[in-house]
Amino acid sequence: MKKLLLCMLGLLGLLVTAHGQNQRQIRGRVVLATDTLRPLPYVQVINRSSGSGTVSDLDGYFRLTVSDNDKIGFRMIGYHDTLLTVSQLRQLNNVFAMKERVVTLKPVTIRGQKQVYKPFAPPEAKSDDPYVGYRSVKPSGLDPVDQKIGLATTGSGAALEGAITEFANLFSKKAKQRKKISALKERAREEEYYKALHDYWFDEEIVAELTGYKGKDLQEFIAFCNPSLKFMEEATEYQVILQIWHYQKQYEKMYYRDM
Repeated sequence: MKKLLLCMLGLLGLLVTAHGQNQRQIRGRVVLATDTLRPLPYVQVINRSSGSGTVSDLDGYFRLTVSDNDKIGFRMIGYHDTLLTVSQLRQLNNVFAMKERVVTLKPVTIRGQKQVYKPFAPPEAKSDDPYVGYRSVKPSGLDPVDQKIGLATTGSGAALEGAITEFANLFSKKAKQRKKISALKERAREEEYYKALHDYWFDEEIVAELTGYKGKDLQEFIAFCNPSLKFMEEATEYQVILQIWHYQKQYEKMYYRDM
């Protein structure tokens, strides 16, 4: 039994040694085009077979431990994801040129509907007569000076003063309510305007082409994008594309995704 166990351990050691000898570290470079050899920094270089990975430096160079049968993936925002075998990369002299991903935006026309709001009627000119509009309850038999609210000493004058004050308080509450309604209307218009601009710039088809997201991931990412209204009003197509890639970096940093 002991001899069998020793034999198995020895065989396992030989297999591990052979596998380790088969692995080696390669040095490669990622460029924009083979004719210019313009380096591409920060490209994700991943050994899909072992799961190990690295990132190209400022000059586009990288080092990665591989075996002969491993597959190496290259990924960067704005470029096509590519998967090569070690032998294919060796045939390219370990220099790989990334292909840019070109996105064409479809023309969209936004037509705004102008809404005209009728302003509230201005208050009428102030009158010296405190009973304007309340002639049916105007007290009689009083001196004109005493007919002003607050100066009448009779019970009827005091009652009328209380009635007008109550009406005034009611209309004061209505004014606050009208102001609140106007604010809600303006806010609703701004939210609809923001949503229309957001749907235009962050179109599902375009965002999917830029990021590679699909289905639920695409919906969650679009909801994650929350630019300011001023940015969407003044941005160009190129600025929006850069902003989408910037959001993708933040999104993948917050929610780690397997590659």
